[in-house]
Amino acid sequence: MILSHNNFVEIFFDFTDAFWVEIETNKNDNVTDNVTDNVPDKRRKLLLNLFKSNNKISTSELAMKLKVTKRTILRDIEKLKQQNKLKRIGSEKIGHWTIIQK
Repeated sequence: MILSHNNFVEIFFDFTDAFWVEIETNKNDNVTDNVTDNVPDKRRKLLLNLFKSNNKISTSELAMKLKVTKRTILRDIEKLKQQNKLKRIGSEKIGHWTIIQK
């Protein structure tokens, strides 16, 4: 007998002289792929919005607002720079961020 609910859990019952139950979860194998692809993209969009509202915001402030590490923010900024979406004008101390419009 197989019971299934929304493709997330399948339960298999096998009745012989012993009773066996097998449970498989997360039948949707691409969930992890979707999360690892979508979460950074959404966070980078949030970063761009934060830069629009305050082009002098620090990486520490960004990390605190987005509840991630400063290292994650630095990685996201580097990715945005590689994608030609973000540019730093001036030094870290007195400079500011510019969003590159296409």
